[in-house]
Amino acid sequence: MKRNHYFFIIISMICIAGGQNYHWPTIGSKALSSNFGEFRDGGFHMGIDIKTLGETGWPVYAIDDGHISRMVANFNGYGKALYLTLNDSHTAVYAHLEEFTFQLETILLTLQSKNNSYMVNEYFNLEKFPVKKGDIIGYTGNTGASFGPHLHFELRNSKTQPINPLTNGLPVEDYRSPRVHQVGIIPLSPASKVNGSSIPRVMPLYAATTGGGLQFPDTVSCFGPIGLTIEVDDKIQGAANKYQVQSIQLLVDDAPVFSLNYNELDYGQMATVSQVRENRFHRLNLGSFTKLYKLETFSSTTIVPDGISGALNLTPGYHKIEIQVSDAAGNTTIIKGTIINYPPVKVAIRDVEWLDNTIEFNIQPVTLNIPLTEVTCYSYTAYGYPDEQLTIVNSKKDRSGLRIELPKSKLGKHGVSFIVKNKLGVHGSPLTWHDPNADRRLTEMEIDITFSAVEHKIIAQIQTNGFTSGNTALRLLKEDEYISIPLEKIQPTVYTTDLLLPSLFNNTLRIDAFFDGDIERIIQLDLSPSVVSPGEITNIFSKDKNCSIQITKTSVYDTTLVWIEAIDHPVEPKGGTLQSLIYQIQPYELTIKDSIRIGIRYSHHIKYMPNTSLYYYNQKSGWTFLPTNNLQNRMVMASNLLSFDAIAIIQDTDPPFVRKVYPANGGNFHYKDVRTISVIVDDYLSGISSDEQTMSMKLDGEPVRYAYQPLKKELYYYLPTPLNAGEHTMEYSLSDQAGNQVSGSTTFRVN
Repeated sequence: MKRNHYFFIIISMICIAGGQNYHWPTIGSKALSSNFGEFRDGGFHMGIDIKTLGETGWPVYAIDDGHISRMVANFNGYGKALYLTLNDSHTAVYAHLEEFTFQLETILLTLQSKNNSYMVNEYFNLEKFPVKKGDIIGYTGNTGASFGPHLHFELRNSKTQPINPLTNGLPVEDYRSPRVHQVGIIPLSPASKVNGSSIPRVMPLYAATTGGGLQFPDTVSCFGPIGLTIEVDDKIQGAANKYQVQSIQLLVDDAPVFSLNYNELDYGQMATVSQVRENRFHRLNLGSFTKLYKLETFSSTTIVPDGISGALNLTPGYHKIEIQVSDAAGNTTIIKGTIINYPPVKVAIRDVEWLDNTIEFNIQPVTLNIPLTEVTCYSYTAYGYPDEQLTIVNSKKDRSGLRIELPKSKLGKHGVSFIVKNKLGVHGSPLTWHDPNADRRLTEMEIDITFSAVEHKIIAQIQTNGFTSGNTALRLLKEDEYISIPLEKIQPTVYTTDLLLPSLFNNTLRIDAFFDGDIERIIQLDLSPSVVSPGEITNIFSKDKNCSIQITKTSVYDTTLVWIEAIDHPVEPKGGTLQSLIYQIQPYELTIKDSIRIGIRYSHHIKYMPNTSLYYYNQKSGWTFLPTNNLQNRMVMASNLLSFDAIAIIQDTDPPFVRKVYPANGGNFHYKDVRTISVIVDDYLSGISSDEQTMSMKLDGEPVRYAYQPLKKELYYYLPTPLNAGEHTMEYSLSDQAGNQVSGSTTFRVN
């Protein structure tokens, strides 16, 4: 519904920046719910979302002189949208509108009638619909894939690339600086170490002791190539929302080594979000981090200039790190820290002495005779769970090492992990201890073996549910040799490898985990990984041969390892039944460049089973429908997938259901209260289909030109004129994506 708000002074909506003189797009507000460049699954946010006080019908304005060049109406994307080509060659896009101006709305209705469809995508020439700056061209709404009433606004350059409206003529007042919560450090090579380990590390940041800004909690000890990543967002006064920042610059020893800027995006580069966002942390729900490096194999992007890497391969010694983070208003947060590049110090427990109330550990350096200065101790339960940081009762120097005493009462059946640093600030290699009397027999222990990806390298981890002495290794069986890969104990029950090159697994026939504690134990892994590379097509099968994936020439950024695992403990779908095993494509954390092809073979009884499709498991929304090609001659269901997820064949057994109908059946209404007829539905599993061919709405037996809002799951029709007094009937029908249907009617009276 249109809203008349004459009390606003129009001149307050004019914005001047960088030589531009644009009119603010709507009188609804100048508050934002989202800004330019925010991360989305599968891409970036290409504009700004302007709040409209939770209401629809606010006027939207031409931001400058130009002409309406395009008109769109659809269910899923921008809903009802207008494209305004400006005289300066930019294009302004107004999306999710409720209504256009009368002339444009008339054109829309004519086109919909001509097409016999709600869908419109019409282009206009320069002379058709000229507009002046400040002209009303439509009204804000909630159409298309909109989470609530707002105006999605974009500004595009002459190459149709979205540019940041906030830095190109439409600024907003913002006095708050960006917030940086944590810094992550990613090892990038088999030799790389971060604080003595091959595992990516995340550290909190603290207020700087001098000069303002933030600082690392301590000197970081690194070795080999590494990449930095930060968890960052921005705030604007008066709003609870979190926003994307404008730019980030990384300096090492005062020299810039990396920068990114969200001033210009490209619709052809949407998939590069997975190389700008730290995908491993994102997939593991560890936070939304931005990478401050770009690997050589990554695609070009407008965000990061070509020719810069940001991957740090530092010379030995100390290095100053500075990260500058700015928002569109120029507010800046600076983070400073120090990295020392040096190999981890090999340390060992030379002897253990049991005293009356304490246990004394003599910890000495093995590889570098520089005095140890600091030890931090953490206890772990007999099943490997972290317990607490231990208080060191007594500490004294012993040659280049330290003798420390820990309370005997805190140990007992607990293990200890020691984090050691020397005078230079270099971390020691992982060091653990447990009472040998607490050893469990290898044959009695549960052993969990996992593989994961760190920027296309592989790291293996073995975790036991008890303490054991001795060594652990992976063994790769080739045609004529065994390759042994040692694992290092990083916690009392956890062992990891260094980062492994995928090529190490070429021509591997079998992978074993080997333990040599009280007895030898060999576990043959149920794993058949394949080495895949860009520019090659590789077909990979599950062990039972019923699930297959095809890595295309463009699927991966770099050579990596891929495999398929059958899931032992499936998540049952609500509203459906599993018709196959669940297969997890691994490594789950891997950043992929383009889609992969997937297929699951089924048994004969499923061949003609209705409402059956492939699904993948989404951590947020659960089982998610995949458009599926049922290859009945091969008895295979096939689809494409954009990430490494769990997949299965599922039959959707429950049809959609109705949540609300308006006007309600049997109701009596004043004619002024019936401006819209609507039905809101929902579905447990596959979701409501947004295809016009799968839905219908009639009023008094006549089809109407309905609209559909996919997030509200609402089928609705705006009445062009009030209904006549008397009885009326609305009929409706919708389907879910699997083909189940719901239909019904409501009869009501108008007076």
